[in-house]
Amino acid sequence: MAWNSIFESVFSDQIALRPDSRSFQSWVAPTIPLFFDVYLFNWTNSENFPEEKPNLVEVGPYRFREHRRHVNVSWHPSNGSIAYKTQRTWYFDETSNVTLQDNITILNIIAASAIYKSREWGYLKQKGLSMGLSMFGEHMAISRLAGELLFEGSDDKFLDLAKSLPISTTGGAPPVDKFGLFYGRNNSIETDGYMEVTTGEQEGVLPGQILRWNHMDSLPYYQGECAKIAGSAGEFMPHNLTEDTQLEIFMGDLCRTVYFNYTETGNLNGLTYLKYSMNENTFDTSNTCFCNGDCAWSGVMNVSACRYGAPAFLSLPHFLHGDPELLTMVNGLNPDPKKHSFYFAIEPKLGVPVDVSARFQFNVFMEPSPNIALYENVPKMLFPVFWVEQKVVVDDSVIAELRKVRAVSDWGATICACVALMFAGFITLASCCKKSYFKKTKVNIITLEKPRDDADVKLNPL
Repeated sequence: MAWNSIFESVFSDQIALRPDSRSFQSWVAPTIPLFFDVYLFNWTNSENFPEEKPNLVEVGPYRFREHRRHVNVSWHPSNGSIAYKTQRTWYFDETSNVTLQDNITILNIIAASAIYKSREWGYLKQKGLSMGLSMFGEHMAISRLAGELLFEGSDDKFLDLAKSLPISTTGGAPPVDKFGLFYGRNNSIETDGYMEVTTGEQEGVLPGQILRWNHMDSLPYYQGECAKIAGSAGEFMPHNLTEDTQLEIFMGDLCRTVYFNYTETGNLNGLTYLKYSMNENTFDTSNTCFCNGDCAWSGVMNVSACRYGAPAFLSLPHFLHGDPELLTMVNGLNPDPKKHSFYFAIEPKLGVPVDVSARFQFNVFMEPSPNIALYENVPKMLFPVFWVEQKVVVDDSVIAELRKVRAVSDWGATICACVALMFAGFITLASCCKKSYFKKTKVNIITLEKPRDDADVKLNPL
């Protein structure tokens, strides 16, 4: 009857983050192969915009092998937590069907960001920005090699000018010397920020539940419920999941907690899992505290507040589960749940992820700006730039081990009950045999004793 409690106690002790635990060794430097795939949207008719709707052609995946490890680890026994930063290193996988020498045309994000930040400026400042964009040769689109657009970066005169501007103008963004979608991230320990999570050593507390992010215990970008930091940091999940469970995952790239709901049950090499995915309600526009002023479309999230005021909006790839109007703004997008969903497939009893596909699309918000020539006639829209996928599937050896652990969990109580019944039966049988033996012996002794007559009694009184 106590088997489940015993199992939970032992299992929780095994997965707790301690310096000498197996769980910690697997967590601090994961050995599971990680791949980071990037799909770029090549803009083929940029010279005809805004007269023509943008025609986008997906190019990719540009596949990178990722090596991840947690560094600057410090322990806080007083509240049962561990703090760390994450270092990620990417290497281009030469087996990709594309090369870093591909010429790709995308929206000019630097110009779009500058114009977005100028929305609250006065007429003269906006005209000054318009002249500056023209003087530095900024156009609606830029064409670069794929390697430059991704990690290598490329020079931009407008970025050089931004280094000398006051923080109030740049939104507090740190100065950079090159433009790249992931420039400065390779080998950096600052990208994911400072994380503080539970170790799971305290009774009833799961490991890996976020307590603080970037030394904050609430988010300054939002108000009310949206400001809360809660949920798993993405590496440890709750146990005993059901179809009614709602997963809470904190994501630094979104600067918020995201909720995943059950979608289906599946089987991977004999191991049953429950799949939890983002759906139509994940970026529900009714959550106005996440909007920061721009929530014109459902299915997307405004992350400009935690991107130094850049017009960054995130969605699922190809606007999956997004407002249908988003698909009418460009040509070339075809949302497919099998290719573009974001999900966690988890063994429900143990809470171990066995298949994860993390996918996001980066979009830039644009709208007409009468005082800036470059954006004077543009439509109000979200412009897709790229989307990424990070997929992890555990190997067969891990699946086999999980099946064994699950078997112990499922059948342990039954086996213990059978052993207990057998032992009880043996004891009962032994007790019955013992009683029968003593009873039989007593009867035999009585039958062997002769009756004593009066003469015998007189001769032998004792």
